[in-house]
Amino acid sequence: MKIKVLLILLFCLVNAQTLSVDEAVRIALENKAAITNAEKDVTIAKLNRNSTASLLLPSINASNSFRETTYGNSILSGSESYSGGVNLSQSLFNFGGKVNSVRQSDNSYQISRIQKRSTTSRIILNVYTFYYDYLKNSELYEIAKEDLQLSQRQLDLVKQQFDLGAVSKTDYLKATVRYGTAKSTLLNRELSFNNSFKNLRNSMGLIGTDTLINLPKKVEINLIIPSFDEAYQLMLSSSPSLNILDRRVTSAKIGVKQSWASSLPSLNMSLGYNATSSDQVTKQYFEDNYIKSANLTLSIPLFNGFRQRNDIKISKLQLSQEQASYSSAIKDAEVDLYSLLNRLNNYEELIPIQEEVLLSAEEDLKLAQQKYELGSADILELLDAQLAVIQASSSLVSTKYDAAIQLANLDDLIGTLDKKYK
Repeated sequence: MKIKVLLILLFCLVNAQTLSVDEAVRIALENKAAITNAEKDVTIAKLNRNSTASLLLPSINASNSFRETTYGNSILSGSESYSGGVNLSQSLFNFGGKVNSVRQSDNSYQISRIQKRSTTSRIILNVYTFYYDYLKNSELYEIAKEDLQLSQRQLDLVKQQFDLGAVSKTDYLKATVRYGTAKSTLLNRELSFNNSFKNLRNSMGLIGTDTLINLPKKVEINLIIPSFDEAYQLMLSSSPSLNILDRRVTSAKIGVKQSWASSLPSLNMSLGYNATSSDQVTKQYFEDNYIKSANLTLSIPLFNGFRQRNDIKISKLQLSQEQASYSSAIKDAEVDLYSLLNRLNNYEELIPIQEEVLLSAEEDLKLAQQKYELGSADILELLDAQLAVIQASSSLVSTKYDAAIQLANLDDLIGTLDKKYK
């Protein structure tokens, strides 16, 4: 898989293609150590489940021992004995205690798998967030550079006119302020641009490497927004965080059954096939002198200082806590879903409006420029028109990429983000 990631990067560099967000995600999924650790947690949980399942199987042991007895300075002579045999033990019935242990272990395994999904989804969301944040800051940085160049040309023009006495000092000061504001904005945008690029590389697991990535200047954003009912049902069935809490409720229910089982009688069986001799136990001797034994043991707990009663109460309280946490999480997620969908629907309406505003602002700037050159408009009117274009462009860029980030948050909330990369 590492080779696959390198091929993606090499293909993009050789063919001068830019890295899409999907390719960035795949690189992150191969490079982030959190994924490897989550896979190890799943493997450990699976091995624990297999070990716990062995509780349902009989235990068989073979033994071969030697014993020597002496009596100090006594006139009695010592003795030697040899023994060997095979023993089998099996739990026959304990009110589901061991079965529930297996179920608990399997539930822990399922939780570890969901936690891996949650880790994967978090990594993907980080890539989406920083990828679109980088593109947003990249475009805003370019807008700021164009604005600075424009304000510089305007300042030079006004200075020339001021030196000739064609404009007032007020016009010159306004142009100077406009240039200073543009320069300050550029510095802030440059800082955000550099930081977002570093954050993106970190989210892809490329920090500490010399790997080059070629990113696009801009991308088209398509908003596909589901209905609330559709998204809510998906969230209940697919959300990793809710699924984990649901599994923890299941774990608490099993815990209650285990507590009850420990306070009830249990039935165990053991079988033995052994032989003992003062001489070395040979095969023939064993066949002639073996002793068979069979035992059934019924164990009935009578009193242990109220520990079992307290364990039952604790397990019931823990179940109540997990159920309350799950119920509360569903309500919180429902509110978050409602808010996200409203925000996305708002973005869907805002983007066309802001596109129209930008077109109008650009037309107004052309008119203001013509009027200023003809002397029928002052510098303030021109500066206002320029500022309107910059603000409209910046607002449109921010809204588009913020909408893309919120759409990724929606996919993460309802549990569909990681499923795109199965």
